[in-house]
Amino acid sequence: MAGFPDGMHLRFDDPAEETAFRNFYCLRFRHHTGIALLAGALLVALFALSDWLFDPAVASTTVVLRLFVIVPVMLVFAWAVRYPWVDGVYELAATLVACLVATMLALVYMRSDVGVARAGLGIVLLMLSTVFIIRLRFRHFAVFSLVAWAAFLAVAAAASRSEPGLSVAGTIAVSAALVLGLYGAWTRESENRREFRLFNEVTAAKARIEDLLHSMLPGEIVDRIQSGESPIADAHREVSIVFADLVGFTALSNRLPAPEVVQLLDRLFSDFDRLAAAHGVERIKTIGDAYMAVCGIVPTGHGAAPARATSDGDHAERAAHFALALQARVAEVSCETGLPLNVRIGLHVGPVIAGVIGTRKPAFDCWGESVNLASRLESSGSPSGVHISEAA
Repeated sequence: MAGFPDGMHLRFDDPAEETAFRNFYCLRFRHHTGIALLAGALLVALFALSDWLFDPAVASTTVVLRLFVIVPVMLVFAWAVRYPWVDGVYELAATLVACLVATMLALVYMRSDVGVARAGLGIVLLMLSTVFIIRLRFRHFAVFSLVAWAAFLAVAAAASRSEPGLSVAGTIAVSAALVLGLYGAWTRESENRREFRLFNEVTAAKARIEDLLHSMLPGEIVDRIQSGESPIADAHREVSIVFADLVGFTALSNRLPAPEVVQLLDRLFSDFDRLAAAHGVERIKTIGDAYMAVCGIVPTGHGAAPARATSDGDHAERAAHFALALQARVAEVSCETGLPLNVRIGLHVGPVIAGVIGTRKPAFDCWGESVNLASRLESSGSPSGVHISEAA
């Protein structure tokens, strides 16, 4: 699998991606760790009570280890995992706490007359609860499980002469728990890494789709589409409509190679888009070498809203500055390329209906007599002028 350089497939190549996976895999479940530690501390306290009742000869030592070493360590870490400052050392701290608990439990069982009989169950429970409840990456769990296994072997070795059968049975049980725990930790982490990579790919694809939508439609319209609104149609009493057409571009395209024509048009319209964003103008569409934009469209809410006065009061001024900026940019490109480029512009202010049409290829457009008049102003204007209506 791409991104996993080692044979066990448990590390991403990119350190940033590995850190993100650690947060995804471990830290988002740390509240589970706190709950597990609280439950574990209660269980250890109950075992301390059983030591006092059923093994009083060594209870003075085992109760102290359980109640004044193991339980406080577990409670302190359960408290610490609630706070962000532990994020950077979470796995290391959790591993150390688990190893300390396993070691202390081994000391408790060594002191007990029936320690080897109880040690197997205790260490197995500790291993399984750690792998299933406390989220650690495989290498951290492997360190803990080997420490816990070694701790039990120490208990079994201490009791091998007096209880050889129990020592062997316990060793087999703890060793089986070790193997199952390691396999379970490896399997779960491997699957989570695949899910994490897939989740990132889906998220990136969604972001690309949203970027594409935002390049085609106004941001407010995208939000309304994503919220499920349909149809999207609004009436605006007063907006500024700008039509711009490159004069003589058709003739120019007949004598230039096709790649140069497309490159030139892309350069100009990309510049037009940047100027539109700078002036608060919304590009509506391009038709060949013609460019249509609107200024002053204010969202009217969900559904087909009634016509109302726009609150975008300076739209005409911004549209005029945008038209002049288009002229200046075309003149600059003409000087840079040596090509005879001019732009003819029409500007009108009036009411429009705006909305989204189409489902497979949705497009935001405007309709009405104002749009038609702005188009006629452009087509009847001078080759390098801005033809405006009386209303504009």
